[in-house]
Amino acid sequence: MLLSDNDLATIQTALDSRLEIEMTRSLGDLRIKVSTSRAPPVWHPFLMLARLEIWDRHIYSTKWCVSAEEVRQFAGR
Repeated sequence: MLLSDNDLATIQTALDSRLEIEMTRSLGDLRIKVSTSRAPPVWHPFLMLARLEIWDRHIYSTKWCVSAEEVRQFAGR
């Protein structure tokens, strides 16, 4: 996994504090980008979301997460 415990703590702090951040980590052909942003009303009761984007060679995937734990779960593969 490319995201450290410190990265995950930073993501959770951003979600809890309603801060918008972006971080990118890469290793060889694998690249992960996490960004936080305000959630639209349809995501109520969540106020913030983390968008996880993964590039693995020619494969791209994205997932919206409501916590750093979800980011860890989906980024860990």
